[in-house]
Amino acid sequence: MKYKVLKSFIDSVTGIGFNIGNTFESTDSERVSYLASKGYIYKPEEQKQTKENQDEIVLDELKAKAKELSIKGYTKMSEEELTAAIDAAEAEKASE
Repeated sequence: MKYKVLKSFIDSVTGIGFNIGNTFESTDSERVSYLASKGYIYKPEEQKQTKENQDEIVLDELKAKAKELSIKGYTKMSEEELTAAIDAAEAEKASE
């Protein structure tokens, strides 16, 4: 099953990195539950929503994260712009 990524992470099983907005695919329900409980991916019950609702949720989550990181102008950014700005801000924060 496929799940939308909410927070960037490196999968400890495969070593693959996932960014906000990517799709994480797994059939391991225990792994999916763990990642969902930590807020890295959408919880399975949220997967039943329509694509339009999922897009709105992703955008809302990205805007909340951008606000948390004090990114200026986030309210007018597209999903792609927000993802790039968040990744840059998190990288800058990690290098401090």
